[in-house]
Amino acid sequence: MPTPKFSPEDILECARSIRPSLPSLLGSDATQVDQQLADLLAQAQAGESVDTQILELLKSNPNTFQWIKEFLSSAQVSRGFERLPGGSGAVPAQKYVCPQGDYVWYRRSVGISVPTCPTHGELIPDQGA
Repeated sequence: MPTPKFSPEDILECARSIRPSLPSLLGSDATQVDQQLADLLAQAQAGESVDTQILELLKSNPNTFQWIKEFLSSAQVSRGFERLPGGSGAVPAQKYVCPQGDYVWYRRSVGISVPTCPTHGELIPDQGA
């Protein structure tokens, strides 16, 4: 069965979005994978095509592979909340982005403090969301 095709921007958004979840997915290996993703995202910002490398990196671990399958799925809800029973669809979560374009975090509750980008230190609300 052929691998589904995703746009390079979908893959870059996946890479930016998985970074906050890496500690829970990878434990002690999270720092190394996060640095590799940060480096690949910096290459993408410089105009290089890195989507294949990102997919290979994230497919190499069963936990990150499962995460990206859900994220890239047409039925994914990782960018929002599931509605209460009886409702339909996902409720959008506030999106925060690194101004340098290599980290994305979704605030799933107003009680959760906004983290910092591990590469550049700052996250701002996404005005395009």
